Amino acid sequence: MKRRVLAIAAVVAGGVIVWFARSPREEPVARPMASTSSAPATASSAVHASTERTSIPDTRTLMPSAEAAAGFYDPAESAHEDLAILDLLISDYRRCCTENPVGENEEITASLTGRNPKGLVFLRSEHARLDREGRLLDRWGTPYRFHALAGDRMEIHSAGPDREPHTADDVTLGE
Repeated sequence: MKRRVLAIAAVVAGGVIVWFARSPREEPVARPMASTSSAPATASSAVHASTERTSIPDTRTLMPSAEAAAGFYDPAESAHEDLAILDLLISDYRRCCTENPVGENEEITASLTGRNPKGLVFLRSEHARLDREGRLLDRWGTPYRFHALAGDRMEIHSAGPDREPHTADDVTLGE
């Protein structure tokens, strides 16, 4: 288990180094669409044209930790391993964005899936453990609970097999 966590940490660290070392990207420039119709412009055609121009290219960047997160919930591993991988994702986020993701589960998950100021993706939005509300679920289908202990520490709780929080089978990282 420790080897796997160290391997994931090495991949994440390498990805962070590559990300910071690459040259800055040019931002896409929005260009107005040229009209191909010879008909005079009307209010409805102007609305239609402005709707067409609102398409914004996806500028999110997939971080190496997103690939490491594919190992989440491996049946051969433990819930503690799941928490260790999740902790690596949050640590990677913290290194790149200089702070913990904040909020409830769905807000933290949104930040990890690329809805953050830098557009960095640490967890793919189509991950099997995201529910319809955008929450990250533990291996028993219960939403994780997050508690920021400090700017550089996050406590992560799984309700455990009984799916009830604050019982003896809870799994916690960061206490």
